[in-house]
Amino acid sequence: MRVSIQQIETFYWTARLGGFHAAARHQHLTQPTISARIQELESQLGAQLFERGRGRSGLTLVGQDALVQAEKILKLADEFSRVAERRDPMRGLLRLGANESTALAGLASLLTQLKAAYPALRIEITVDVGVALSRKLIARELDVAILNDSCAAQNIVEQTIGLTDLHWVASPRLVARREVTPESLVHLPVITVTHPSSNHSLVTNWFRNAGLEAENLSSCNSLSMMLQLVAAGHGVAVMSPAIMRAEIEAGLIHTLIPEPRLRQQKYFIAYQAERRGSGIDAIVKLTRDMLARSGVLVARR
Repeated sequence: MRVSIQQIETFYWTARLGGFHAAARHQHLTQPTISARIQELESQLGAQLFERGRGRSGLTLVGQDALVQAEKILKLADEFSRVAERRDPMRGLLRLGANESTALAGLASLLTQLKAAYPALRIEITVDVGVALSRKLIARELDVAILNDSCAAQNIVEQTIGLTDLHWVASPRLVARREVTPESLVHLPVITVTHPSSNHSLVTNWFRNAGLEAENLSSCNSLSMMLQLVAAGHGVAVMSPAIMRAEIEAGLIHTLIPEPRLRQQKYFIAYQAERRGSGIDAIVKLTRDMLARSGVLVARR
């Protein structure tokens, strides 16, 4: 006879709650029913799962291994029960990824609008660098991602939503003169987003096109941390001024005027191909509007 989900669930709660009585209360079953299910499960597996004793019921070594597998099975069973929900991206769980520029620019506002328009939507947020978000999309760990790193994969649809202007920024204490060239910055500490990333490539290529290599190049996987480091005078960086308005207004950071100018970067929304539909169209529009209002997205120059 095949092991049933009910038996696995009863085993899981008995192990997690530490006893048959606690599991019975949690599952609204009688204690004899719990005991019978565990005995049947142990018989089918041919192994004892619990060390019986007074009070709490400890797991045997086999029971410990079985608990790990039970957690996986119950998680899959929960996902299976929501298969119908997943056909509509605006109902059920939406796993949304965003790069940190988006998060700092107004992700909370975007989520407020999405929840107001689609109250049946549950949103799970992942904030990470673009390359990491791309990997999660390809591995189907995310449904939708807002990023400025291209994500090329057979199961992914990628839509360009606009352009962003990134600027060299620095503390006035570190770089007083705003007009800069690769030659004037090459000896200074430079901070980029962790390699591989579009930010890292943009910075290194700017120097290499002038036949130079930054002498003191550091990386960081957090724009918030990069912002603090730049404001404290630890280095120069390439970032969007839209996410540092408070620091600029306070005089902690100023934008530099580089020659040559940095090329504009594309912004994307990428999503699982099977999610295509009016729901995704709504996310695209709301995201584009939010990023445009915040100044992250700009007109082509």
